[in-house]
Amino acid sequence: MPPNDDPDLPLLDLTVLADLERQLGDTGPARAFVRDYIAVFGDRYLRLERSITDQDQPAALEAVLSLRSSSIMVGAERLAALASALGTAVSSADPGSARRALPELERCGLATIVELETLYLDPV
Repeated sequence: MPPNDDPDLPLLDLTVLADLERQLGDTGPARAFVRDYIAVFGDRYLRLERSITDQDQPAALEAVLSLRSSSIMVGAERLAALASALGTAVSSADPGSARRALPELERCGLATIVELETLYLDPV
């Protein structure tokens, strides 16, 4: 069963985004990537939820891996860890555990979006 939300992991590691900006040589593409990540989170989550509910293991694995990899790229450590644990549940064909993990994953994703918006896109 996927672990509970680990409060020791930060929702957001801003050094990941700083490294991305440095690699790209510009803040614009990194900020655009974060805006796109935020914009598609709802669709990613719905695709994941639907595939788990339908017990479509290949689609669920694809959706959870997409969420995990994009979360790593924006520094969403806690969400990436939850997605990784969910991927394990999906891989082991444990649909009950995977379904039970969805609300926590969604809460963490929404909290991560708030952090991305307030700490990265619109810092005070």
